[in-house]
Amino acid sequence: MFQPHRPRPQADPRFLAQWLTSAERDAPSLPQGASISDAVRRFQDDLSLRLLPVVDPAQRPVGAVFEKDVRRLLLNPFGHALMRNPAYGGRLKALVRTCPVADASLDPEALVDAYTAEDGHEGMILTRGGQLFAVIGNRRLIQLAAERQVHAAEQRLNRARRIEAASERLESEIGSLTEKLRSLAATLQQSATATVDRAASNSASATALAAAVAQNHDNLAAIAAESDELAATLDTIGQSTTAAKASAAHAVDLVDDSRTRTAELGAFAQTVGSVTAIIGEIAGRVNLLALNASIEAARAGHAGSGFTVVANEVKALAGQVSDAAETVTAHVEDIRRAVDLVTANHARVEAAIVAIADLSGDRTGSARSAIRHPHDRAQCQRERRGHRRRPV
Repeated sequence: MFQPHRPRPQADPRFLAQWLTSAERDAPSLPQGASISDAVRRFQDDLSLRLLPVVDPAQRPVGAVFEKDVRRLLLNPFGHALMRNPAYGGRLKALVRTCPVADASLDPEALVDAYTAEDGHEGMILTRGGQLFAVIGNRRLIQLAAERQVHAAEQRLNRARRIEAASERLESEIGSLTEKLRSLAATLQQSATATVDRAASNSASATALAAAVAQNHDNLAAIAAESDELAATLDTIGQSTTAAKASAAHAVDLVDDSRTRTAELGAFAQTVGSVTAIIGEIAGRVNLLALNASIEAARAGHAGSGFTVVANEVKALAGQVSDAAETVTAHVEDIRRAVDLVTANHARVEAAIVAIADLSGDRTGSARSAIRHPHDRAQCQRERRGHRRRPV
């Protein structure tokens, strides 16, 4: 008797149930104790029958009686005599031969393979749970194999079509991604160029700021020189009352001019502070732009490595500009404090000149004594020296 091959993937039971005909599922069979006459009557009743399964009491197939063996027996001149012989005609075992058997849960390819391995010619028996389930003829097996091959070919064709469609989608996506990468590279290049231009502009602004600071230093030196000239004028006032009045008037004019220049210097320092704040803001934006460029370069992968280096250099330059702006801001604050001190000194000097002018008419001696008081002169000299030593 045929033994099933090693297990294979199970087929869809609904397919086999729909494919088998009712005659194949309800195929006739013979018990082991049946006679040859019973087999002959079954074949005579169904002329399309090619094999007749023989089952044991548990409905497990033990073999099959083939139509060609029965026909050969009937065509034998002694066949009818043998069938009437109780010793031979009562034994069905003489006609029982092995037949390909397979479980109905196997897929169609496995059924065909099992049939071919057993060198089947008339058909095969299908079992379910070891019991007889159906009988498939040779032609039906060939039809099953052909249908499965057609189905497999259709599946391969559909799979090839899906692969082709997926390949086309992949090529389209790759093309789109390439265009996006090109656009990103162009954007990064433009951003890097703009960053370099802004860095050059910041450098020019820093140079202009340094020139302005140098000019402020010169203005402070001029203010210090004018303060020395004012002190000399005050000494001259003590020598002569008439000359003191004229010198006082001249000193008032100088103080007014110094106040005007001091106010201009304060406004200029305020402007420098605004410029420094703008430079700091620009440095912050340049730093943010460099950070964005670094992020976009990191997204670009290896293609954006060059832009990463440029972004890092721009970020470092922005940090240096920000530090320089903070330093300039500190210097501007020092300039403001110096201007405030000079303004206060000018106010005191102006008050002293007015007092001298008022006292020069009727209290010449008292005014001369007050102006030339050693304590006041020493105080003025200390203030002038302290102003000259103040860092700018």
